[in-house]
Amino acid sequence: MIKRTVVASVVAALAVAYTAVAQENATVTLRSGERLSAQLMDMGGAGFTVRVNGQERQIPTNDVSVIDFTGAGATQSDWDRLGSGQVIVLKNGEVLNGQFTDVGGSSPLRLSFTINGQNRDFTSNDVARIILSRPADAPTSVATTGGASSIIGAGVGTITVQGNQQWTPTGLNARRGETLNFRASGEIKFGPASASPAGSGEINQGNPLPSAPTGALIGRIGTGQPFLIGNQSQVQAPAAGQLFLGINDSYVGDNSGTFQVELQRSGVRRR
Repeated sequence: MIKRTVVASVVAALAVAYTAVAQENATVTLRSGERLSAQLMDMGGAGFTVRVNGQERQIPTNDVSVIDFTGAGATQSDWDRLGSGQVIVLKNGEVLNGQFTDVGGSSPLRLSFTINGQNRDFTSNDVARIILSRPADAPTSVATTGGASSIIGAGVGTITVQGNQQWTPTGLNARRGETLNFRASGEIKFGPASASPAGSGEINQGNPLPSAPTGALIGRIGTGQPFLIGNQSQVQAPAAGQLFLGINDSYVGDNSGTFQVELQRSGVRRR
């Protein structure tokens, strides 16, 4: 009887220990498009630690595109929001932009993010998926054109750039050195001031492009450095990747108004 009790106690202790180290199952999509059925364990300076088929594996942070706890997969809306930062989709339907910073705890995991400059923790029971970057096999973005949606990937279209959105995806995948044609109009307002695509008379060192006027129309290729578009009719793409259009403002949350940007590609310079 005593022996059976001891054995039962040991089994119970092992079960508790296993529960304590159990991690959350997730589908991890890499930038290459490869999908892994894995257990998310940790996040550190070397990247993510996952367990795949019982074996621990280290994956560099920049190699991971999506961590999905539900299996539903990313949506076109997720890809379109990437221009404003990494995307956190909660199971209650709320969608947030922020920066994924840490993994802790056991089951459920504690998932830490920086959102609007504040640290926030969620559990893996709260989070449906985390979108870090666009994988190689993600579909072409859809841009908004006068209230309707249209594919801009062919290189011609009109993009509505909202004044209160830091980055707007165009769906155009630029080639390094090619000439992009712009014709921008409209007005945005920030506080008592307003700006055309050329910007206002204000310079703010906290803006994405500190040397350019506040409120000016700016661009970015992928996650690269911003560049000025303003009222220029032609700009050469500084790199290869998807073109994003944005507002040169340190805080866009209280802005209003829009820019209408006619965009066309005109050719590729010899490298």
